[in-house]
Amino acid sequence: MTGKGIGFGKVILFNEHFVVYNIPAIASAIGTKTLASIKPAEKLILVDDRKETPGYKKEKLDQQKESLKRIMDAAGIENREIKIALTGDLVASSGVGASAASCVAIARALSDYFDLGFPDEKINELAYEGEKGYHGTPSGIDNTAATYGGLVWFKKGKPNIIERLNIQSPVEIVIANTGIVADTSRVV
Repeated sequence: MTGKGIGFGKVILFNEHFVVYNIPAIASAIGTKTLASIKPAEKLILVDDRKETPGYKKEKLDQQKESLKRIMDAAGIENREIKIALTGDLVASSGVGASAASCVAIARALSDYFDLGFPDEKINELAYEGEKGYHGTPSGIDNTAATYGGLVWFKKGKPNIIERLNIQSPVEIVIANTGIVADTSRVV
């Protein structure tokens, strides 16, 4: 018995960080992703085999553990005798939605493993709960892009306003990594 899930990396094209102040933003999923796989184990084990900006996974470890707990609690999962492995071609680094991609991948893998049949809307909710473990009060844009893929117009609210945007052709962008591990909740 195994469970598998995927979460996309993202870039925010317009209004990065302003989205937490209820200003609309546009984000896009990128072509790299995080994969999660789950199999039975004697206790809860998390193995993160993603490539990383040096120091990222160590710096974020406590946040990652809190994130996983929040996702499992929100999903109502009491059986914690599983091994979760994270892989994929999205580098674990700041600015590309690495935490959101892992939250989405884990939520999807849990849904698959426990045969819960969660739709994307529920996956997005669970990933948002997971993002709280990393960012305290996230906007929701990262997990939304990581869940739905493509291009999204997003405005934080109750409820959030999410509009999928269509474009005629893919847009090529260049993403540079400064090598700095950032804490978004401190920056915003």
